[in-house]
Amino acid sequence: MILTRIQPFIKRMIAHERSPRRLALTCALGIYIGISPFVGLHTAMIFIFGWMFALSIPVLFTVSVLIHNPWTMMPVYAIDHLFGKWLFTSLGINYLHWDPVWIETFNLFLHKHTGIAHLSLSAFFIGGNILAIGTSVVMYPLMKRIFTKYLLETTRENQTSASLRTRIKQRIKKHHRYPSPSNSPKNI
Repeated sequence: MILTRIQPFIKRMIAHERSPRRLALTCALGIYIGISPFVGLHTAMIFIFGWMFALSIPVLFTVSVLIHNPWTMMPVYAIDHLFGKWLFTSLGINYLHWDPVWIETFNLFLHKHTGIAHLSLSAFFIGGNILAIGTSVVMYPLMKRIFTKYLLETTRENQTSASLRTRIKQRIKKHHRYPSPSNSPKNI
């Protein structure tokens, strides 16, 4: 039900932008914004990126909100943190040494009250940014291909329907005979 309501809105936004390259770039930046670990700065990033690169702000906003919204915020941040921990561990770097001192106090408080231990601000920010950049770079060519195909199909459909309308109008004009003014009821 939700998809049936969202689909026409997304089609209108895609139809508004005619360049598959710009649309793919807009979606890639929207993906970066949605995954990025900059808590509270997502909306500002939408307007800044939209203005800097002259992109469609509604499309940018829609893509980033589809990824980062109240229902997905905690899983996205958890994935950012876990990816950062995995990255630091696979490189043999102790991620806890990169954190500021106040994070240790925060970790002790969390461990005491919730049982969660070893949160790392550096793993969260570095892992989240690398994950966001990587996902955006991987998704750009895929989105460009999808949008190119979609825009070509809609262009063909529009051209076909326009030529069909023109042919119908021509047939109506050809087969519809207008009475001559001499045979009209006023002249009889």
